[in-house]
Amino acid sequence: MAASSVFLAALLVALQLLHVAHGEIKTTPIASDSRPVILFEEFGFKPGGVAEVSVSGVSWSVPERSQLQAVDPGLMGFMLISNTLFFKITNESEYAEETGAAFCPLTSEYVMPLFRLKDVGPDGKGRGSVTIPAADQYTVLFSSCQDGVEVTMDVRTEMYNLVGGNGRDYLPVGLLPLPGIFAVASAVYFAFLAAWVFVCVRQRATAERIHAVMGALLLFKALKLACAAEDSCYVERTGTAHGWDVAFYVFGFFKGILLFTVIVLIGTGWSFLKPYLQVRTRSCTI
Repeated sequence: MAASSVFLAALLVALQLLHVAHGEIKTTPIASDSRPVILFEEFGFKPGGVAEVSVSGVSWSVPERSQLQAVDPGLMGFMLISNTLFFKITNESEYAEETGAAFCPLTSEYVMPLFRLKDVGPDGKGRGSVTIPAADQYTVLFSSCQDGVEVTMDVRTEMYNLVGGNGRDYLPVGLLPLPGIFAVASAVYFAFLAAWVFVCVRQRATAERIHAVMGALLLFKALKLACAAEDSCYVERTGTAHGWDVAFYVFGFFKGILLFTVIVLIGTGWSFLKPYLQVRTRSCTI
């Protein structure tokens, strides 16, 4: 059927656009969205991990141009799918299309249902959770098996692995080494910066301004990596970055500006051929 084709196409496109998430606790607003499949989060679970989804302000409407007479909230809901089983759901959709049968991914045996919109309370709030039976990469999706229904809601996703019984680890399994990697890389760049400052001080007679710019480039690179380490560390423990992501992007911006400046100055021969720029070169650089 046409619905099966729409679901298959939407699922394939969504998978192509899906990025590797950082396991943060996220709130995503959805406004008048009629897509048959909406992907929210991907996470690497260990056995016993937990996926929780809660919604608020849930409402739906049917556009005037739609031929749908009534909305069945039981045909809209959230589910969790193992990435290794996506192909089986795709096969179900293709088989349903070939045989002319209706297909709704919410009824597939390969998904783990969280809750459907029929379970949402009168206040427009709902919640569902599921415990992961086997380690794998899982994806949280919202599926609507009714063409043209526009859904509005605020969706909060929270996914974590259990550590030590009651502890929560909000980083996916594949990203657990990130805090240590970023911390070591930051320390290496700070060591490079210290060595660079030491050399420039000893050779101050021949040092130029560009050498100070290079030192600033190392500094901002080291600070960017330090913020990345703190960001991933806070996400691992609390599920949110607590502002370290903002600092990461700020230092990354200045690092990019300085890197471009150093490349331009070296390319124009500032540090190797002459300690100043000619008028024409200066005009081109500016």
